[in-house]
Amino acid sequence: MSSPYLRQRVSAAVEEARAYGAHNVNTPVGLRLEYWKRSLAFIAEAPVIGHGTGTIPMLFRSNATPDTIPALITTNPHSQILATATELGLVGAVALLAMWMAHFALFRAGTPVAWLGLLVVTYNVVSSLFNSHLFDFGQGWLYVFGVGVTGGTVLRVKDAEPKAQEKL
Repeated sequence: MSSPYLRQRVSAAVEEARAYGAHNVNTPVGLRLEYWKRSLAFIAEAPVIGHGTGTIPMLFRSNATPDTIPALITTNPHSQILATATELGLVGAVALLAMWMAHFALFRAGTPVAWLGLLVVTYNVVSSLFNSHLFDFGQGWLYVFGVGVTGGTVLRVKDAEPKAQEKL
């Protein structure tokens, strides 16, 4: 029911996760799981307000041991929620989720522009499970521009409706 490429990628990811779990094999999926595990430990150290912005590289470096493979020293835990919670704590993670919920609510109208805005937000939320797009320059600005233009258009149309009623 899905594309062969998608099936192959999911199957490969499952196999990489099994290899990492069973034999601690250095795979891309295994590294991502390790980033997530370490990020959760960092969040547990400062759960409410986090460690501060820009601290992710320092945290991963300070967590390294002499036998740590260099790939485990990262600047990005590959999850927007984990990156936000590491730096800004649960307060930041709740603010991020509230922002996404507000953007979803903005695009309830059912118009083509609202659907486009909903697509931008949905893409960002889903891809942020596996990447930190809002902290990346290109993807972050694309999200700001996409939500700004579509949201502004939706709000302008919504604001124009009562004014049209007043003229009648």
